[in-house]
Amino acid sequence: MEVKTNEIFYGIQGEGVYQGIPTVFIRFQGCPLITKCQYCDTAYAQDGKGGTEMTVEEVVSEVSRLSPFYNSWVCITGGEPLWQLDALEELVRQLKKGGYKIEIETNGSLPIPRWYTLVDSWNADIKCPCSGVCGVSREEWFRARAQDQIKFVVGTEEDLKFTKEVLSRHVASSPVILVSPMIKPILYWGDQERMEWLQRVVEFCKKERVRFSLQWHKVVFGDKKGV
Repeated sequence: MEVKTNEIFYGIQGEGVYQGIPTVFIRFQGCPLITKCQYCDTAYAQDGKGGTEMTVEEVVSEVSRLSPFYNSWVCITGGEPLWQLDALEELVRQLKKGGYKIEIETNGSLPIPRWYTLVDSWNADIKCPCSGVCGVSREEWFRARAQDQIKFVVGTEEDLKFTKEVLSRHVASSPVILVSPMIKPILYWGDQERMEWLQRVVEFCKKERVRFSLQWHKVVFGDKKGV
């Protein structure tokens, strides 16, 4: 079975629950929200016509070359991994046989797969108004497990209001709730406007008792591939 990939690289997880952990990233090519989502930071992986066709075995071999360590982490991201559902399932099963821990990042617009418990942690978006695709995310992801993650990327006060309203419907949710400020991929220090927005989101997280998540890989490397 073949997988359409954009890139495979060894880096540091820059956001979410596992921020800071050395991780192999497998970026799938193609996303059903192509040209629609306004805050996509991997537009180069949206087009379903691009990418490289690799067999599942070739992908696993590359992961093993980059990180030949038992119990190490692999993050499958995109694009949208669930858009290649059958290939994704086969890849997950092969990686688990190899002793890897797996996190999958999804835009939340597609259903939870029947085999979702094979994955150590899912990280699903709930799209906010400034994304341009608000309403596409499936709130069924809130029924996932305690080790899974729900992420809100926020860029405006309207997004924070929306996040609060959605959370009010899921007060007993199991997944970890993450709120991530949308920022341009530059260093924030000394930029008063961006600093104020980061601080506003921190205050929101304190009040709502949810986890603040920043894209630290962009603070360190800026907006580039392979990091």
